[in-house]
Amino acid sequence: MGEVSWRPLGPADVPAWHALVTAAAIADGREERYTTEDLVDELSGPGVVPALDSLAGFLPGGDLAAAGMVTARTAGPVMRRYDLWGTVHPDHRDRGLGRYLLGWQEARARAVHATDRTAVPGRIGVGVEDQQEDVIRLARHCGFTPGRYYTVLRRPVNAEGAPPLEVPPPPPGVRIVPYRDQADEAVRAAHNEAWIDHWGFAPRTAERWRAWVSGHRNFRPEWSRMALAGPDEVAGYVVNFGFDQDWDAQGYTEGWTMLLGVRRAWRGRGVAANLLAASVAAYREAGLGYAGLDVDTENPTGALQLYLKLGYLPRRRTVLLDKEIPPAG
Repeated sequence: MGEVSWRPLGPADVPAWHALVTAAAIADGREERYTTEDLVDELSGPGVVPALDSLAGFLPGGDLAAAGMVTARTAGPVMRRYDLWGTVHPDHRDRGLGRYLLGWQEARARAVHATDRTAVPGRIGVGVEDQQEDVIRLARHCGFTPGRYYTVLRRPVNAEGAPPLEVPPPPPGVRIVPYRDQADEAVRAAHNEAWIDHWGFAPRTAERWRAWVSGHRNFRPEWSRMALAGPDEVAGYVVNFGFDQDWDAQGYTEGWTMLLGVRRAWRGRGVAANLLAASVAAYREAGLGYAGLDVDTENPTGALQLYLKLGYLPRRRTVLLDKEIPPAG
């Protein structure tokens, strides 16, 4: 590892970084594909300081051997989360680069937590797919333990023999309508209310909502829906994305449910099922092959059972390995 030089990532490194993460995704059998625009977003996202929050290892000829970032989420009511993500090029693994990068990431997360003097504990997490056994071993060796499991599911939309998605009508007074930009702030408020009892949740600020949800280039308002009670009260919502950069690797087209939420007063009355049914109908109209989503297997709303009942089938699983750091406030 001695010939590798380390420094933060900058805009000029994006092409090499893109080549690195693409090669790693192929080698690891992952279907997610970052675009160069995605990586620019990561460097310029709200609260990110690339000079402090990123690190890359370069070989003497200038090739990028490893790179990673630390993303600090807004503090929630019970914890603040720090996401560690990065990779090592398949040609340069088993040389200690991953261990060095993970050690730096943990130290950076701890430094941010101490500097911010956050009054809640921190959770430092590494999310990986089940088949990435080398990363899981490394994280375990560094003291991270499996904390949460997430299941990726899909259901056919236009495939021959796709099961019909039939749900009872929404409760009286509730109607499913297309997503409207003028209701965006009301949807954000509904999201912050609906998700407050989910593990690790932190309210989305208007800036982060626009950057990563309704203002994101993969957001598809034409596939997204709102459940309105009365004239304009948001009872629930579904925010759908189209990650078309992943479709070649997946081998099929897909509408992806990024966020789904129902406010507590409206739960258990079929609102979520109707939002998903409307999403599937929108995907079918767009000519897509599948509807996809992922879920925390311990979701307190019972979401996993709802998805299974609606014909979504598990495809793969990811695990979040994490460790806690005490409050700094």
